[in-house]
Amino acid sequence: MRVTNNMQNMQLLKNLNYINTGMTKGQNQLATGQKINKPSDDPIGVGYQMRYDTDLARSDEFMQNAQTGNEILKTMDSTLGQANEVLRRARTLALQAANGTYDTEQRKAIAAEIKQLKEQMVEIGNSQYNGRYLFNGQKTDVAPYSSATAADDTTDPGVFSLHVSAAVAVPVSITGEIIFGEAGSGNNVFKVLDDLANALETNQAAGITASLDKIDAASDKLSISWAEIGARMNRFDLMQERITDSQVNLKEQRSHIADVDFASAITDLKAKENVLQAALSTGARIMQTTLIDFMR
Repeated sequence: MRVTNNMQNMQLLKNLNYINTGMTKGQNQLATGQKINKPSDDPIGVGYQMRYDTDLARSDEFMQNAQTGNEILKTMDSTLGQANEVLRRARTLALQAANGTYDTEQRKAIAAEIKQLKEQMVEIGNSQYNGRYLFNGQKTDVAPYSSATAADDTTDPGVFSLHVSAAVAVPVSITGEIIFGEAGSGNNVFKVLDDLANALETNQAAGITASLDKIDAASDKLSISWAEIGARMNRFDLMQERITDSQVNLKEQRSHIADVDFASAITDLKAKENVLQAALSTGARIMQTTLIDFMR
């Protein structure tokens, strides 16, 4: 086949366009730090990149849930610590009042403090985190206890949970009746404090003494929930570590598909520049050829 000048020129322009396209792609990769700037750059790689991006976004949500759960539980841990101090103080006062040397007026004075401790316990029962009540199950917008009827108030039995993976949801909430005792029962902490205050005001030594065992039982019940909160905090800590490890692996896999190896990209771009210069130099000589050149 006879190769004409026009064919040579067209092939030269085609080659120059191919080289320029490659250089433009390399420059874009260096500018963005990404191998894939449009689907046509790597149709298969785009699918993997989208999957990794989706998995990373979901893991970010799971991490946020784990952190939120931990913060809620830390608040609950602090709250139950306060409740424990209230019961400890109530027991100390009850033990003092059980002493036969205390008279009616002294016991009434202690009753006044017990009433204040009961009010403090109600405040603890109505503790919140970011505007959400902690001890009313899934009814987080409703206060579980009122001062006048706390001993008989029932709390929502629903459990508020947070997903820390696609298949794992860790319970966060503990209903108030599990912590403070069933509504209307003799072991309900609010009932115990009410009965103690009444025994002190009416100077009933037997009732004061009986309250000591009930306070101990309420403390034991509270301690069980306190330990459960600690166990859940540990669970969330472990899940955060697991999610962090998973994110590291996902980012490494995504980087392998999508991120530019700058050293390799710069070397490749430099090679394309050399090829372009050589092509331009060769093309200049070819396109300057005239009839006179053939006659020499």
